[in-house]
Amino acid sequence: MLKKAVIFTSLLVLLFAVWTDKASDFLPAVIRQFFIQRSPAQPSREVLLTLEELQLYNGKDRPELYLSILGEVFDVTKGAKHYGDGCQYNFFVGKDASRNFITGNFNDEDASDQVADLSHDKLLSLKQWKQFYRKHYTKVGKLIGTYYDENGQLTPHGKVVKDRIKAAKQKEKDADLQKRIFPPCNLEWTQETGTRVWCTELSGGISRDWVGVPRQLYEPGSKSYRCACISDENKELGSIKEYDDCDPTSTSCFIKI
Repeated sequence: MLKKAVIFTSLLVLLFAVWTDKASDFLPAVIRQFFIQRSPAQPSREVLLTLEELQLYNGKDRPELYLSILGEVFDVTKGAKHYGDGCQYNFFVGKDASRNFITGNFNDEDASDQVADLSHDKLLSLKQWKQFYRKHYTKVGKLIGTYYDENGQLTPHGKVVKDRIKAAKQKEKDADLQKRIFPPCNLEWTQETGTRVWCTELSGGISRDWVGVPRQLYEPGSKSYRCACISDENKELGSIKEYDDCDPTSTSCFIKI
Protein backbone atom coordinates (compact mmCIF):
# COMPACT_ATOMS: atom_id res chain seq x y z
CA MET A 1 0.00 0.00 0.00
CA LEU A 2 2.83 2.34 0.87
CA LYS A 3 4.46 1.75 -2.53
CA LYS A 4 1.19 2.48 -4.34
CA ALA A 5 0.73 5.66 -2.32
CA VAL A 6 4.23 6.86 -3.30
CA ILE A 7 3.55 6.16 -6.99
CA PHE A 8 0.19 7.92 -6.80
CA THR A 9 1.72 10.95 -5.07
CA SER A 10 4.49 11.11 -7.69
CA LEU A 11 1.92 11.10 -10.47
CA LEU A 12 0.04 13.93 -8.78
CA VAL A 13 3.26 15.94 -8.51
CA LEU A 14 3.98 15.30 -12.19
CA LEU A 15 0.50 16.37 -13.27
CA PHE A 16 0.70 19.46 -11.09
CA ALA A 17 4.09 20.34 -12.54
CA VAL A 18 2.82 20.01 -16.11
CA TRP A 19 -0.35 21.93 -15.36
CA THR A 20 1.47 24.84 -13.71
CA ASP A 21 4.41 24.76 -16.16
CA LYS A 22 6.74 24.40 -13.13
CA ALA A 23 8.41 21.17 -14.12
CA SER A 24 11.86 22.51 -13.23
CA ASP A 25 10.76 23.10 -9.60
CA PHE A 26 9.20 19.71 -8.85
CA LEU A 27 10.65 17.00 -11.09
CA PRO A 28 13.91 15.10 -10.63
CA ALA A 29 16.60 15.90 -13.21
CA VAL A 30 16.12 12.74 -15.32
CA ILE A 31 12.35 13.15 -15.49
CA ARG A 32 12.70 16.90 -16.06
CA GLN A 33 14.99 16.26 -19.04
CA PHE A 34 12.55 13.69 -20.44
CA PHE A 35 9.64 16.09 -20.03
CA ILE A 36 11.38 19.13 -21.52
CA GLN A 37 12.73 17.25 -24.54
CA ARG A 38 9.25 16.13 -25.41
CA SER A 39 7.47 19.40 -24.78
CA PRO A 40 6.24 21.26 -27.87
CA ALA A 41 8.49 24.14 -28.83
CA GLN A 42 7.27 27.45 -27.47
CA PRO A 43 6.95 30.28 -30.00
CA SER A 44 9.79 32.75 -29.69
CA ARG A 45 8.84 36.20 -28.45
CA GLU A 46 8.95 39.05 -30.88
CA VAL A 47 12.14 41.09 -30.65
CA LEU A 48 11.88 44.84 -30.11
CA LEU A 49 14.96 46.72 -31.28
CA THR A 50 16.07 50.31 -30.90
CA LEU A 51 17.68 51.97 -33.90
CA GLU A 52 21.08 51.68 -32.19
CA GLU A 53 20.57 47.92 -31.77
CA LEU A 54 19.35 47.49 -35.33
CA GLN A 55 22.45 49.25 -36.67
CA LEU A 56 24.63 46.49 -35.18
CA TYR A 57 23.08 43.86 -37.48
CA ASN A 58 25.22 44.90 -40.40
CA GLY A 59 27.27 41.76 -41.08
CA LYS A 60 30.27 43.25 -39.26
CA ASP A 61 29.40 44.11 -35.66
CA ARG A 62 27.07 41.11 -35.80
CA PRO A 63 27.03 38.45 -38.51
CA GLU A 64 23.32 38.87 -39.35
CA LEU A 65 21.92 41.40 -41.78
CA TYR A 66 18.71 43.11 -40.62
CA LEU A 67 16.61 45.83 -42.22
CA SER A 68 13.35 47.50 -41.34
CA ILE A 69 10.44 48.55 -43.51
CA LEU A 70 7.46 50.39 -42.02
CA GLY A 71 8.83 49.45 -38.61
CA GLU A 72 8.95 45.68 -39.20
CA VAL A 73 12.41 44.12 -38.92
CA PHE A 74 13.50 41.32 -41.25
CA ASP A 75 16.56 39.08 -41.30
CA VAL A 76 17.94 39.25 -44.86
CA THR A 77 21.16 37.36 -44.10
CA LYS A 78 20.36 34.63 -46.62
CA GLY A 79 20.28 37.34 -49.27
CA ALA A 80 23.83 38.46 -48.49
CA LYS A 81 24.68 38.62 -52.19
CA HIS A 82 22.20 41.50 -52.41
CA TYR A 83 22.46 43.03 -48.93
CA GLY A 84 26.08 42.36 -47.92
CA ASP A 85 28.81 44.97 -47.72
CA GLY A 86 29.33 46.61 -51.09
CA CYS A 87 26.20 45.05 -52.61
CA GLN A 88 23.35 46.89 -54.31
CA TYR A 89 20.88 46.90 -51.41
CA ASN A 90 23.32 47.18 -48.51
CA PHE A 91 22.04 50.74 -48.14
CA PHE A 92 18.88 49.39 -46.43
CA VAL A 93 20.73 47.28 -43.85
CA GLY A 94 20.69 48.45 -40.23
CA LYS A 95 18.00 51.09 -40.71
CA ASP A 96 14.42 51.84 -41.70
CA ALA A 97 14.59 53.60 -45.05
CA SER A 98 10.99 52.91 -46.08
CA ARG A 99 10.72 56.06 -48.18
CA ASN A 100 13.80 55.12 -50.20
CA PHE A 101 12.15 51.95 -51.46
CA ILE A 102 9.93 54.31 -53.45
CA THR A 103 12.33 57.15 -54.28
CA GLY A 104 15.21 54.86 -55.29
CA ASN A 105 17.60 57.27 -53.57
CA PHE A 106 20.39 55.21 -51.99
CA ASN A 107 22.30 58.02 -50.29
CA ASP A 108 22.72 57.53 -46.53
CA GLU A 109 22.15 61.25 -45.87
CA ASP A 110 18.72 60.97 -47.51
CA ALA A 111 17.59 57.80 -45.72
CA SER A 112 14.07 58.33 -44.33
CA ASP A 113 11.24 56.31 -42.82
CA GLN A 114 8.68 59.07 -43.38
CA VAL A 115 6.00 58.02 -45.89
CA ALA A 116 2.71 59.54 -44.68
CA ASP A 117 2.80 62.16 -47.43
CA LEU A 118 3.22 59.67 -50.28
CA SER A 119 0.45 59.20 -52.83
CA HIS A 120 -1.88 56.22 -52.62
CA ASP A 121 -0.16 54.50 -55.53
CA LYS A 122 3.25 54.84 -53.89
CA LEU A 123 1.94 53.61 -50.55
CA LEU A 124 0.58 50.51 -52.28
CA SER A 125 3.98 49.95 -53.91
CA LEU A 126 5.59 50.22 -50.48
CA LYS A 127 3.11 47.70 -49.07
CA GLN A 128 4.08 45.31 -51.87
CA TRP A 129 7.71 45.67 -50.80
CA LYS A 130 6.76 44.71 -47.24
CA GLN A 131 4.79 41.74 -48.53
CA PHE A 132 7.88 40.70 -50.50
CA TYR A 133 9.97 40.61 -47.33
CA ARG A 134 7.27 38.75 -45.42
CA LYS A 135 7.22 36.10 -48.13
CA HIS A 136 10.94 35.67 -48.76
CA TYR A 137 12.60 36.53 -45.43
CA THR A 138 12.06 35.98 -41.72
CA LYS A 139 10.45 38.69 -39.65
CA VAL A 140 12.34 38.96 -36.37
CA GLY A 141 10.52 41.82 -34.67
CA LYS A 142 9.78 45.52 -34.69
CA LEU A 143 11.77 48.71 -34.57
CA ILE A 144 11.03 51.06 -31.69
CA GLY A 145 10.58 54.54 -33.08
CA THR A 146 8.38 55.99 -35.81
CA TYR A 147 5.94 53.09 -36.19
CA TYR A 148 6.08 51.11 -32.95
CA ASP A 149 6.56 52.06 -29.31
CA GLU A 150 8.60 50.26 -26.64
CA ASN A 151 5.70 47.83 -26.10
CA GLY A 152 5.48 46.88 -29.77
CA GLN A 153 2.23 48.79 -30.25
CA LEU A 154 1.54 51.11 -33.18
CA THR A 155 2.43 54.74 -32.53
CA PRO A 156 -0.01 57.51 -33.55
CA HIS A 157 2.13 58.04 -36.67
CA GLY A 158 2.07 54.30 -37.37
CA LYS A 159 -1.71 54.33 -37.19
CA VAL A 160 -1.90 57.24 -39.63
CA VAL A 161 0.23 55.39 -42.17
CA LYS A 162 -1.73 52.17 -41.65
CA ASP A 163 -5.01 54.03 -42.24
CA ARG A 164 -3.61 55.69 -45.38
CA ILE A 165 -2.52 52.32 -46.78
CA LYS A 166 -5.95 50.91 -45.97
CA ALA A 167 -7.58 53.84 -47.79
CA ALA A 168 -5.24 53.30 -50.75
CA LYS A 169 -6.26 49.65 -50.95
CA GLN A 170 -9.94 50.62 -50.88
CA LYS A 171 -9.38 53.20 -53.60
CA GLU A 172 -7.66 50.54 -55.70
CA LYS A 173 -10.62 48.20 -55.21
CA ASP A 174 -13.04 50.98 -56.16
CA ALA A 175 -11.01 51.78 -59.28
CA ASP A 176 -10.96 48.11 -60.25
CA LEU A 177 -14.72 47.88 -59.78
CA GLN A 178 -15.17 51.05 -61.86
CA LYS A 179 -13.13 49.52 -64.69
CA ARG A 180 -15.19 46.34 -64.60
CA ILE A 181 -18.43 48.29 -64.80
CA PHE A 182 -17.04 50.71 -67.40
CA PRO A 183 -14.18 48.92 -69.21
CA PRO A 184 -11.74 51.17 -71.13
CA CYS A 185 -12.09 51.28 -74.92
CA ASN A 186 -9.49 50.08 -77.38
CA LEU A 187 -7.74 53.02 -79.02
CA GLU A 188 -5.61 53.52 -82.12
CA TRP A 189 -4.38 56.40 -84.24
CA THR A 190 -3.28 56.55 -87.86
CA GLN A 191 -2.39 59.53 -89.98
CA GLU A 192 -4.97 58.53 -92.57
CA THR A 193 -7.99 58.00 -90.32
CA GLY A 194 -7.13 59.80 -87.11
CA THR A 195 -8.21 58.42 -83.72
CA ARG A 196 -10.48 55.43 -83.44
CA VAL A 197 -12.04 54.00 -80.28
CA TRP A 198 -13.90 50.71 -80.19
CA CYS A 199 -15.18 48.00 -77.88
CA THR A 200 -14.81 44.21 -77.78
CA GLU A 201 -15.40 41.54 -75.16
CA LEU A 202 -11.76 42.01 -74.08
CA SER A 203 -11.26 45.76 -74.48
CA GLY A 204 -9.42 47.39 -71.61
CA GLY A 205 -8.17 43.96 -70.59
CA ILE A 206 -11.54 43.25 -68.93
CA SER A 207 -12.94 39.90 -70.03
CA ARG A 208 -16.75 39.86 -70.18
CA ASP A 209 -19.72 38.42 -72.09
CA TRP A 210 -20.83 41.74 -73.57
CA VAL A 211 -19.24 44.27 -75.95
CA GLY A 212 -20.72 47.69 -75.19
CA VAL A 213 -20.53 50.97 -77.10
CA PRO A 214 -17.90 53.74 -76.81
CA ARG A 215 -18.90 56.69 -74.65
CA GLN A 216 -17.23 59.62 -72.92
CA LEU A 217 -17.22 58.78 -69.19
CA TYR A 218 -16.67 61.76 -66.88
CA GLU A 219 -15.19 61.11 -63.47
CA PRO A 220 -17.11 62.66 -60.53
CA GLY A 221 -16.14 66.30 -60.04
CA SER A 222 -13.90 66.33 -63.10
CA LYS A 223 -14.20 68.00 -66.51
CA SER A 224 -11.96 65.37 -68.08
CA TYR A 225 -13.23 62.07 -69.42
CA ARG A 226 -12.04 58.72 -70.66
CA CYS A 227 -13.46 56.42 -73.29
CA ALA A 228 -15.46 53.63 -71.70
CA CYS A 229 -17.48 50.74 -73.12
CA ILE A 230 -21.01 51.02 -71.86
CA SER A 231 -23.47 48.15 -71.68
CA ASP A 232 -27.24 48.52 -71.87
CA GLU A 233 -27.40 47.51 -68.21
CA ASN A 234 -25.10 50.35 -67.10
CA LYS A 235 -26.07 53.09 -69.55
CA GLU A 236 -27.90 55.02 -66.82
CA LEU A 237 -24.96 54.92 -64.42
CA GLY A 238 -22.27 57.58 -64.18
CA SER A 239 -21.90 60.76 -66.21
CA ILE A 240 -21.88 59.56 -69.82
CA LYS A 241 -21.90 61.42 -73.11
CA GLU A 242 -22.09 60.17 -76.70
CA TYR A 243 -19.33 60.97 -79.18
CA ASP A 244 -20.19 63.53 -81.84
CA ASP A 245 -20.76 62.22 -85.36
CA CYS A 246 -20.86 58.59 -84.22
CA ASP A 247 -23.79 56.20 -84.50
CA PRO A 248 -25.01 55.64 -80.89
CA THR A 249 -25.36 51.91 -81.61
CA SER A 250 -21.92 51.46 -83.17
CA THR A 251 -19.17 49.61 -81.32
CA SER A 252 -16.53 51.74 -83.11
CA CYS A 253 -16.15 55.53 -83.43
CA PHE A 254 -13.71 57.91 -85.12
CA ILE A 255 -13.25 60.87 -82.81
CA LYS A 256 -11.56 64.24 -82.64
CA ILE A 257 -9.03 64.73 -79.83
